[in-house]
Amino acid sequence: MPDTSQGLAIVGPGLIGTSIALAAKRGGPALEIRAIDKGQSLSKIGGALVVVLAAPVHAILDTIPKLPLVISPDALVVDTGSTKRTIMKAAATAKIQNFVGGHPMAGGTSLADASPDLFDGRPWFLTNPDAPEAVRRASRLVEALGARPVVLPDHGEEHDRLMAAISHLPQVTATMLMAVVARAAGASNLHWAGGGLRDTTRLASSQADMWQSVLASNSQELKPLIKYLASELAAFADRLEDPAAVCALFDEANRAKSVLK
Repeated sequence: MPDTSQGLAIVGPGLIGTSIALAAKRGGPALEIRAIDKGQSLSKIGGALVVVLAAPVHAILDTIPKLPLVISPDALVVDTGSTKRTIMKAAATAKIQNFVGGHPMAGGTSLADASPDLFDGRPWFLTNPDAPEAVRRASRLVEALGARPVVLPDHGEEHDRLMAAISHLPQVTATMLMAVVARAAGASNLHWAGGGLRDTTRLASSQADMWQSVLASNSQELKPLIKYLASELAAFADRLEDPAAVCALFDEANRAKSVLK
């Protein structure tokens, strides 16, 4: 782990931030951890040599410009936001020398899911080709937390393209599906639904306050995918009585699904 002799500061002690604290304590019980919650002064960061921004994307973007006034020049700053491009631009504008964009591919539905082993074996994306030493420090940090660092060579473009497809589109799709099903069937009839609807709409329990800034900050990548999905659904709607079209779609999906097992 990077030098944490002067403490670890976590801005945003939610699910991810709390899990980082628990995982860090697992490796160093005596480690001083400073948690800065919403509305608290960033001066609590003090001389911490590792600062993790674990708040929602909009809060990270609000925090970054204020950091140069409160952090040590040698501090490693890592964020955990679900999008990277806008965050990386903000960090460059703020001239934070040792900033690394990060995103752990782990999570849950609430703070109650926080755990010291949340990141064990999970990929954790890292990016900043302009600060290779900071990336190496960040890699040691996420390894110490149990995760597997995945270093990307750009400033967040590939990360955001990938997340739009494998994370953000599924979230929007599940949320819209649940809303449309409720409109079509009537909310009072949803109790008749079987496990299929529950399984395919699990993500519909997600809260808007976390996703608003994610969707807005990745609209460039996500908007075309949503329109592509809509066009594919519209085309398929006209081929429901075509056995070959149905088989082709299900076969393609089955092959893709097998990769996730």
